[in-house]
Amino acid sequence: MNSISVRLLLAAALVMAVFIGLTTFAIQHTVEQRAEQARFERMQGQVYGLLGVTGISSDGNIAISPTELPNALLRQPMSGTYAEIRDTEINQIWRSPSLTTELPASSEGEIGQWKFSTEHDSQMGKLFLLRFAVEWLLPDGNVQVYQFVVADNRSEFDQQSKSFNHKLWLAMAGMGALLLTSIALVLAWGLSPLRRISQQLNEIENGKREQLPADVPLELTAVASRMNALIASERGRRQKYRHTLDDLAHSLKTPLSVLRNIKTGEASNELQRQADRMQQIVDYHIKRADAGTQRLLTPPIVLTTPVQRIIRSLEKVFHQRGVSFTNNISEEQTVRVEEEDLMEVLGNLLENACKYGADKISIDCHVQQNTTVISIKDNGPGFPEQQLDRLTKRGVRADTHQEGQGLGLAICRELIEGYGGEMNLQNRSTGGAEIVIALPASVPIG
Repeated sequence: MNSISVRLLLAAALVMAVFIGLTTFAIQHTVEQRAEQARFERMQGQVYGLLGVTGISSDGNIAISPTELPNALLRQPMSGTYAEIRDTEINQIWRSPSLTTELPASSEGEIGQWKFSTEHDSQMGKLFLLRFAVEWLLPDGNVQVYQFVVADNRSEFDQQSKSFNHKLWLAMAGMGALLLTSIALVLAWGLSPLRRISQQLNEIENGKREQLPADVPLELTAVASRMNALIASERGRRQKYRHTLDDLAHSLKTPLSVLRNIKTGEASNELQRQADRMQQIVDYHIKRADAGTQRLLTPPIVLTTPVQRIIRSLEKVFHQRGVSFTNNISEEQTVRVEEEDLMEVLGNLLENACKYGADKISIDCHVQQNTTVISIKDNGPGFPEQQLDRLTKRGVRADTHQEGQGLGLAICRELIEGYGGEMNLQNRSTGGAEIVIALPASVPIG
């Protein structure tokens, strides 16, 4: 999860999911409470209606005319709305025509208090029950306690509540998706300057742009300014470095030429050897210094072009030996190396393969885990096993019969390491040598 956009979006989705979930549960609870309160008030009105039409004789008999009942459903058998009146012993002394049995009995509740509950009856299912106990003054002057009970079937209420909850969750989920989409669009818009800077850095790396533009958001002004300063410093340092090396090479060219042309008999050979030695030392140190700097801004080049150029040159030099080259590199493969350095490395390695006995040489290239791997294989005698780990060190040579200072492989290794890569030598199981060069792949930044 290395993307800032993904992190922010996931965090927003998590916060929104928790918020929407809690909000939905709160709405459900509030709506259910209000619905139950409305049902209580409606049933309370039915109790008041029953009290208004109830007549009690001196012997305690209840007289209620069915036509005077406060709710027409009380007159319909099993309508879902029921009523009954109980005496002090909780015995049923009257019931509405809609009720064919007794409602769940309870002696709880003081006189003048309402008791609202949900109970389950084996025949009628879940019921809302409202009980209200009153003291009734009889015609003979005695006082009798009566309990008025009304009931409503809860199944329709539960179905409506379930339907409402389902629609509520769908609405809240849709709202959450809409908000999350809006947040994603806002994030894409808000983080677009960062993506734009990433693209511009990639263009700078590929040599298509000189520096970052000045018209960046206020929060990124300092970053862009320091990046431009770093890029300018890198370019200036490289240019100054190259100028210094050019001046050094130019200053030494004339004295070395004079030394080479001195004719003093036997001393001329020694002077010539020393002049060549000085030239090699200067070349080595120039290459070593050049290899010590990372080329962060080097644009990628097509690999097969310099390889073909080197092959054509070596085919002319070693044509009498019949050396053949196989170039398996495709035209799409690139490396982020300056062309003169690439020519130096590949030219040195391919020439060594020809010089030390190989007549069949192949060059391959593939990309593996953001690394460009270049492989040079030959059918020569291979490397001495006892010196395999030391051949890329300065001054170490495997062949003492040919002229050289043992600097070629060391220079190649240091040049490759200057680009953040590495070079390994190994012997093939089928015979011959193989040199593997691993370089960072030419992939865009970000």
